[in-house]
Amino acid sequence: MQYTVYGYEGNPRTRIIRIVAALEGIPLHLSTVVPRMYVNTDEYISEFPLSRGKVPALKGPDVKITEVIAITTYLARIQNQAKLLGDGSHKQVAEVMSWVSWANQEMLGTLASWFLPLIPNMKKPAPYDAQAVDNGKIASNHLLGLLENALESKNHLVGESATIADLFVAMYLARGMEWVLDADWRTSHPNIMRYFNGITSIDQWKTVIPQMKMIEKETPNKDPYAQE
Repeated sequence: MQYTVYGYEGNPRTRIIRIVAALEGIPLHLSTVVPRMYVNTDEYISEFPLSRGKVPALKGPDVKITEVIAITTYLARIQNQAKLLGDGSHKQVAEVMSWVSWANQEMLGTLASWFLPLIPNMKKPAPYDAQAVDNGKIASNHLLGLLENALESKNHLVGESATIADLFVAMYLARGMEWVLDADWRTSHPNIMRYFNGITSIDQWKTVIPQMKMIEKETPNKDPYAQE
């Protein structure tokens, strides 16, 4: 069966889907849609109107799905060879989905309030407000402090092997490390980094993302679109 994911190479949610497909042995074609650069967005919205132009989406035999949680859950269940929803018990599936929802809603949203306004060269940039970025940094560090404590004695969030929960959390950490979670931050969060290095060493992760980008110094809180 051939599936197509709509998104783009650097998009964290698209990358999660590609890793899930690789772990499950599912062939997946990437159809490039870049909303903030207006690349193929009109055609995409026509195909997936409920997306409102946001990626990713999935199309396959008799299925069209938007929303990353729905897509990854669907792919993980087709063959279930990698046990990405845990051991199949109601308890573990619920725990996995709890972490996935937290990562996708709370973690990425909070981190994005810090780094997204600082990203340059977008045709549709995020609004910049210095105080909002500072607040995003404070909120992100508080939230990630909770994660640091939660990972004190864990290599995986649920059970003894990687689940989609780990892919979501590690991917959104990776996005933060591209822009704001710098070398000093990484040194001060040893539990997160031990966990992160373990998840990102999975072969299928490295196939999708051969080279991880990690910033040495956090991107300064300045408007990247201000006229100098």
